[in-house]
Amino acid sequence: MNHRQINLTQLNKIIFTVFLVSLLMYLGRSFLIPIAIAALLAMLLFPVAKRLESLKLSRSTAALVSILILLTFVGSLSGLVYYQVTALESNLPNLEKRIEEKTSSLQWMFYQKTDITETEQEEILEENRSNIITVVSEFLKDLLVRGLYILLGIFIVLTYTFFFLLYRYKILSFLLKLKLFDNTQDAKNILFRISSIAHYYLRGVFTVISILMVIYFLGFWAIGIEHPLLFAIITALLRIIPYFGSFAGIALPTVFAFLTKDSLWYPFSVLAFFMVIQLVEAYLLTPNITGPRVKLNPLTTIMVILLGNLIWGVLGMVLFVPLFGILKVISDQIPKLNPLGYLLGKEDTSS
Repeated sequence: MNHRQINLTQLNKIIFTVFLVSLLMYLGRSFLIPIAIAALLAMLLFPVAKRLESLKLSRSTAALVSILILLTFVGSLSGLVYYQVTALESNLPNLEKRIEEKTSSLQWMFYQKTDITETEQEEILEENRSNIITVVSEFLKDLLVRGLYILLGIFIVLTYTFFFLLYRYKILSFLLKLKLFDNTQDAKNILFRISSIAHYYLRGVFTVISILMVIYFLGFWAIGIEHPLLFAIITALLRIIPYFGSFAGIALPTVFAFLTKDSLWYPFSVLAFFMVIQLVEAYLLTPNITGPRVKLNPLTTIMVILLGNLIWGVLGMVLFVPLFGILKVISDQIPKLNPLGYLLGKEDTSS
């Protein structure tokens, strides 16, 4: 009886702790999300900053230059996307003509199923045109406001990243002074492993995305999809959201192929090509590039992604994978948390 009561007490403590931490992360998401992103970016840029410091640059200058390098890369990619979108806009008249043809075909199919003529369908659309315009207008206003918030968020994240790089040794000393582990050397080793996980995971993700961009571009070009580079970039970038992002990314080129091509062979070819690349990415690229660092099993990864979406939204789907990878490293080093590390990890990998 006492043993059962003790176990129930421990279980209650675990449930309460998980609930409390989740609640705090949800309520404090506007404060914690920029910090989490900045911390991961600082770990990614740490080798760059350290290399620049070895060239006799001051720590603040090295941190600033590291961030400028990151912004240059992001800006170049954004410029490439903008150029491709501009090229797409030049083909809008042809695209509109294709869409009208597809719309007529869909209206005819709808008429065959419901006996509502095309004229009646257009009258229904005309009656609701004002509502559609209102919805689109509200959407554009909301998009503008969100864009301003995103710019503010980027500024805050970059500011945090700069100071994390600048005060990294002070932060390290603070964590060592907490004496969470038996000795200083153990604490240093764990902090080093945490930093390595974040750095190599993010670097691995960007490497996989870069490889997928090239593969998608060649595949879309070979199939005959117009603007293959634009769709390759979008499809590959959405891969940053594990599992779900890839499927969301392939929807755009598939729909575009359906609207712009007369034959259904093109959208089906895009889907078939995507499924093949998914297998290559899942069994070859990711396990060999990012897998060795974040040792989370697939079930845990999916649950972590869904939990991240529940607590932090879309950004949580991206951030929770490396964060739980860090949690696994910590759990492996603390005896009382070893069961959690075992649950999060893979059967065929040692701690």
